[in-house]
Amino acid sequence: MESVARPCSLVELLRRSIISAIGQTAGATGPSQWRVVVVDRPSLKIISTVLKMHAILEQNVLAVQLITKNRQPYPDADAVYVLIPCAESIAQVIDDFTSVADDAQRLKYSHAHLFFTGALSDSLFSRLSTSPAAPYIKGIAELFVEYNPIESRVFLTTPSSKPFYSLYSPKAADMLDRDLDASSDRLLSAIASLGIHPYVRYYRPPEPARIPTDGGDSSDLSRPYLTRSSHQVAEAMANRLQDKLNDYYAHERRKAENCRQRSTTDLQPSTVIVLDRSVDMYAPLVHEFTYQAMAHDLIGFENGDKYVYTSECANGETQQVEAELAESTDPLWEQMRHMHISSVSQTLIDRLDRLVSENVGIKAISSL
Repeated sequence: MESVARPCSLVELLRRSIISAIGQTAGATGPSQWRVVVVDRPSLKIISTVLKMHAILEQNVLAVQLITKNRQPYPDADAVYVLIPCAESIAQVIDDFTSVADDAQRLKYSHAHLFFTGALSDSLFSRLSTSPAAPYIKGIAELFVEYNPIESRVFLTTPSSKPFYSLYSPKAADMLDRDLDASSDRLLSAIASLGIHPYVRYYRPPEPARIPTDGGDSSDLSRPYLTRSSHQVAEAMANRLQDKLNDYYAHERRKAENCRQRSTTDLQPSTVIVLDRSVDMYAPLVHEFTYQAMAHDLIGFENGDKYVYTSECANGETQQVEAELAESTDPLWEQMRHMHISSVSQTLIDRLDRLVSENVGIKAISSL
């Protein structure tokens, strides 16, 4: 998915949201107070796409712990939880602050600051607020960061390992609602991060001509006909997204009224256009001739931009080196990744010629 609502980097928005969430807890614990960050696997995957470990540890963080592992207790430190809003994570938080026979030494942390990657349901909130962990919770906030920004204006909402199958196969009806729900949640996160209030529009293809099932004349209306399914992916997705947006903005309006903040109606109106693959069925079959496409063909990327290559050391030994092609670290990649391969070659030649002509040292060496 690509957003062009405003010239900002989704990568930077996601990074700032997470760092701000961790950093703002300093006001509740004291500027020099150390904290522990606790994550689950889905939230860790989101965080690792935009942040290195050292960037988190610089926020007066003692350690980053996985909630599903057997963790070392820090009873004198507050815990900053960054979790997906699910029953399993909620149960684990409650367990961290549930003592046996009022034995406070069993508590893993001093207090909890809870940040959820998406919307927390009323039932889960009620479960938290009535649990033994409630007295130890200093705050609950929803970050809306459940999307994967692979470029400054490109993000993924991939709901499962086989999204095309679940969305289009007649044998995957049981998976359709699950994937539509997951995708709309992630779209909502991106919209909330951008701070926009969009109109939702979708593509509805024309109904196909009716075809007789027995090969008869299509003008005979008494015959049975095969028609395309009335369910359209784009329409279903748009309706699901609109429902979630309505709930989100109603929640934000209530929060703004209680806190006397700016209402969501003051946000810049935008438009979200929902299209499905039926708009362009040929694109997946046609290989693009860009620098980015070539790089993905030749390099085994992980998480969109990371890869490993073998390098030979001065002593003749080889080592595995981890690198990444990212717009934040490689200006040439950002500038040329969407260019045609032939244009990239010519651009590099022109830049090299200009470097040689402008550098006296290089010019002297090349003349030898």
